[in-house]
Amino acid sequence: MRYAAAVSSKESVSALVKAVLTSFFALLVLTPTLQAQNFTSVDVPGATETDLNGINNTGIGVGFYLDSKGLAHGFGLINGSFKFVDVPNAQDTYPYGINDHTQVVGWFEDKTFVIHGFLYSSAQFITLDPPNSLLTNAWSINNAGEVVGTYVDHNNVHHGFTYVNGTYTSYDAPGGILTVLTGINTSGVAVGYDDDANGSLHGFALAQGKFYSISDPFGADTVATRINDSLEVVGYYGAEGTGPFNGFALVGGVYDTVDFPGASDTRIRGINNAATLVGRYTDTAGVIHGFIAKQ
Repeated sequence: MRYAAAVSSKESVSALVKAVLTSFFALLVLTPTLQAQNFTSVDVPGATETDLNGINNTGIGVGFYLDSKGLAHGFGLINGSFKFVDVPNAQDTYPYGINDHTQVVGWFEDKTFVIHGFLYSSAQFITLDPPNSLLTNAWSINNAGEVVGTYVDHNNVHHGFTYVNGTYTSYDAPGGILTVLTGINTSGVAVGYDDDANGSLHGFALAQGKFYSISDPFGADTVATRINDSLEVVGYYGAEGTGPFNGFALVGGVYDTVDFPGASDTRIRGINNAATLVGRYTDTAGVIHGFIAKQ
């Protein structure tokens, strides 16, 4: 299914393409929309659920799985083989993003049930918690080491944030009561979503401090999750914020639905510069699997 991009109170994503990559705008608009054709399921042996959340330009994926007790454990997927890693002394570990330097970000739950962001770099875990935060989710990291995510303050308000060299910066989408930054590319263009006062989810891109709309034109809730260096954006949309969802790819201002064949729910969580997609899907029995999709 193909449909044109919508424009909201934020500027359109086409304006983002013009603003960020003016010299490449015509090329991007003429580029055929992404059509993922080859889907492969990813399941950790013995897991009750597998989520594949990020992929870098060398093809290394990261995600998490749930064991028989419902506890979450992190993994890397390298040439079809799993490498398992958990934050030390954590109850649950949820990796979500990876860059080409194999730095990994995500979040973990400690023994007191508090959720913190983490950065895994040079075989060491660094805890990420913006000042005065009660909960932190780190979603993605680019090759410059810039991390994006969300945190909850002491008033229970969700803010987007970036983390660069020990410095945190907060972001709040116009009209949103909740802001989440989920992806960032090499040039520092970020994507994410916000929740408005009516409980509707809207995708957005963030470039040079300005927000641009990435929203489904039929009024469905939209979550933008990742953006690559060609400004190809992926995510998922649905009639309700809780799903079921369809995956989408946005290329040159045009949306395409991208669903795992036969799935009841598809959520695209990652894209690299080769337009390889990763995410999760729910089968007809209600089991959640990870997936990789290549053109």
